[in-house]
Amino acid sequence: MFGYIFGAVCLAGALFTVRRARRYASWRGGPGPWSPRGRMRHVFERLDTSPGQEKILVQAAEDVTEAAEKLRGLWGDTRSAWAQSLRGEHFDGAALREQDAKQDALIDELRKTIHASLAKVHEALDPRQRRELADLIERGWGYSHHRHPRAHAFRAGRCGWRGAWAG
Repeated sequence: MFGYIFGAVCLAGALFTVRRARRYASWRGGPGPWSPRGRMRHVFERLDTSPGQEKILVQAAEDVTEAAEKLRGLWGDTRSAWAQSLRGEHFDGAALREQDAKQDALIDELRKTIHASLAKVHEALDPRQRRELADLIERGWGYSHHRHPRAHAFRAGRCGWRGAWAG
């Protein structure tokens, strides 16, 4: 009898988990909170974008992320080149110059990707949306939540341990 009850509870838990997972469908490639569209939800809501504009913004962000990942992948090779130049009896600058050339090429590609993505985004948004997005980029993502001048006081070191405001 205990086995039937235990089995029923396990089945109920499994159904609850599957039902909950549908809401966060990113594990199966759907629009979950960790998908590119889900991570940019705040920006879309603030800019009041249409689905077509959202598609362009997501594609631009994915292009830039992909180009940056290529540069991040070179980090291990760079550390190896630094170590190799220090290991020998004499400093080996040739290995570093070769690695610098690879980095310069990838950084140049990243710049071109950023410029192309910004041009696409500029074309897709109207003037108000461009102004809002420019403010978000310039001030940082957290600024929009805390418009009060003392909101960042604790992180800025202006709040004492007694809670007295210094600024």
